[in-house]
Amino acid sequence: MGNEIWHLTDDFNKLPARDVLKNILRDDRKNYDRAELELAEDIELMDDAITLYIESLQAAFRLIHEWKSNICNQAAIAMVVSTLNYILLARYGILLGYYPEVRDLLRGCYERLSRCCVFFVDDKAARRFLSGEQIKQAEVDRELSRLESLDKSNEVLKSLRAYYGFLSESIHPNLKSFEARYGEKDLAEKVGLQCVFGGLMSSKLGHVCIVRTVQTVLSTLRILGIMIHDESGGWVKEYQQISRRCDEMVNSL
Repeated sequence: MGNEIWHLTDDFNKLPARDVLKNILRDDRKNYDRAELELAEDIELMDDAITLYIESLQAAFRLIHEWKSNICNQAAIAMVVSTLNYILLARYGILLGYYPEVRDLLRGCYERLSRCCVFFVDDKAARRFLSGEQIKQAEVDRELSRLESLDKSNEVLKSLRAYYGFLSESIHPNLKSFEARYGEKDLAEKVGLQCVFGGLMSSKLGHVCIVRTVQTVLSTLRILGIMIHDESGGWVKEYQQISRRCDEMVNSL
């Protein structure tokens, strides 16, 4: 799988600012069109995962009369709905080539999913959220750790915390987070002195970012699988198929 950047121009100091913007937008559109062709199989998997996500939310809202008076469910579902919007924005970001910035969106997904887990079991936290109180991420993480210690076999909590640990290596605005745009070599000598704007898209970067996004969707689906019980077994079967395909993609990286 090629790692060459598809569309990247070096005209920042050569053209008027308006023309620089036009070129960035033009190249981003080219990235999107080419990504749809070259990453069609990856995009199909991502869209299958998002589709199951939407179907799960539809199932929940068909039963809203059963849970709307439960503040834990209300607050948890609010987080799941918000996460879907982040996922949809991440999908656009990937195809446009904004791979480094999509990682920040995935962090936003984690912050919402972690709150979803806490709100679902803690009516006091849910009530604080619905009253408009700010709940800091450090507090949410401490509560997740406490819940995990009470239920050491809870794979959902374990996988969620492990996933955030992986994301944390490169999503905070430290020097390492700039590697995706500047490369590893002489990084400290490049940042702040070189301008790299717009989408940075290649088959390899797109593949990796789609995998990470699908993993985020799968984390959400695992939580939804607990909240929404499907006695037919169809939901579980579809989830397992998507998860297996994602694992195959991870192994190919």
